[in-house]
Amino acid sequence: MSILLLTLPVALSQGLPELQLPEPERQSTNRAGSQGGTNDSQRPYIQEVNLRIRYAFIPDSVFDLYFYNGDTDNGNHLARPSVSAFATGIEYVIRNEEANGIFYFEYMPNMTGHGYWDDKEDPPNYDDGDYIALSGLATYNIGANYGFEVRLQPWFSLMFGGGLGIAIITGEVQKWDGGINGNGTYVRPWESYEANKDDPDGIHEIPSALPLVDIFAAMRFSIAENASIRIEGGLHNLIYGGITGGIVF
Repeated sequence: MSILLLTLPVALSQGLPELQLPEPERQSTNRAGSQGGTNDSQRPYIQEVNLRIRYAFIPDSVFDLYFYNGDTDNGNHLARPSVSAFATGIEYVIRNEEANGIFYFEYMPNMTGHGYWDDKEDPPNYDDGDYIALSGLATYNIGANYGFEVRLQPWFSLMFGGGLGIAIITGEVQKWDGGINGNGTYVRPWESYEANKDDPDGIHEIPSALPLVDIFAAMRFSIAENASIRIEGGLHNLIYGGITGGIVF
C-alpha cells in the first residue's frame, strides 16, 4: 500500500490516458422513402395528396357576341343566365425541385340557372330563342398536368404549366321553344316553360365526352414540411380560380 501511495503522485504528474466516451449517433428525420444511413441520402422526389376546390365560369362578354342579354334594346329583352360551375377533386402529385407531375380526378356540377337564350340576328327577333334548363348537367374529369416551379423562398414558390384531360358529361339540356299551343294561342318560350316545367319541347344534343385543356399559374405556400397550399387560376376549358391543399410525404 505504501508503494502505491508513493507512485500515485508520479503517475498523476505524467498524466492519465484520455478517457474517450462514446457519442450517440446523430440522427435526422427523413421523408418517407429516404434510404437513411450515415449519408442521410433521400429519394430524388417527393409526393403530395391534395384536395382541390375550383370555381369556373365563362365571362358574359363572350356570350354577348352571339346572344342577346337583358340590356338589349334598352332592357326589352329577357336577361340571359351566366354560365358557371363548381369543381371538387383529388390530386396525386410527384415532384422534385422544379418539375411537378399532377394527376387529378374531379366532379364538376353545373351552376348555370335556367333561362332564355336568343341568338343575335338581323333584323332582331326577340321571341324566337329557347328557354333552357340544364337538368343534372355535370362532368367527371380526369387528366394530368405538368407544372414548372420557381422557388423564391423556402416557403413560397411560383408554378406555371398545363396539360390535357377528358370530361365525361352527364345530364341533358332541355329546351322550350314556344309557338302555337293546343288552343291556337301563340306562346313565347318562357311562357311555355312556366306552363309546362316538367314537359320540355325537346333537348339539345350534347356530346358524351369532351377534351379538357389546362393552362394555369399558381402560388405554392409550404405551411410545414408535410403540408402545402396552392392558390391558382387559369383555363380548365372554362376560366377558373381555386385553392388546393394537402399533405407532403
